[in-house]
Amino acid sequence: MQIEKSLTSSRITVRNYQKSDLPYLTAMWFDGENGKYMSDPTAEYVDSDFQKALDDLENNPDGYYLTVVLNGSDKIMGSACIFPDGNRKIFDIGYCIHKDYWGKRFGSELLALIVAWIRGNGGIEITAEVAQDNIASNSLLANNGFKIKK
Repeated sequence: MQIEKSLTSSRITVRNYQKSDLPYLTAMWFDGENGKYMSDPTAEYVDSDFQKALDDLENNPDGYYLTVVLNGSDKIMGSACIFPDGNRKIFDIGYCIHKDYWGKRFGSELLALIVAWIRGNGGIEITAEVAQDNIASNSLLANNGFKIKK
């Protein structure tokens, strides 16, 4: 799935994922520190099915895969994904900010853009699965009105 128009804040732009983004993004996702809380496998456990999914992210019919870049550049600094339910009322989100940009409120900007886009597209409920030990992400979500369900 593809968003019609990139999402832009004062410092970042969220655009559709492009195949050329994959080397940077997988390096970020598979990094021991950066990807510590991600539910995806680490590089050594990527099987052929997972690799096939990675190779075709831009054509995924179930969700939106997005790349976050710094405004005024092509410098990638994060990623996001949005998965609508069948009725496009409940959306599940995921995000990852490169560790070089942690603690600079980029996660808040990214989350605000994603939430606004979902609300503008009829979303009523937004969910995000976060590891209990991921204090930073849990705080980010709590500070933006998300509630812990379990």
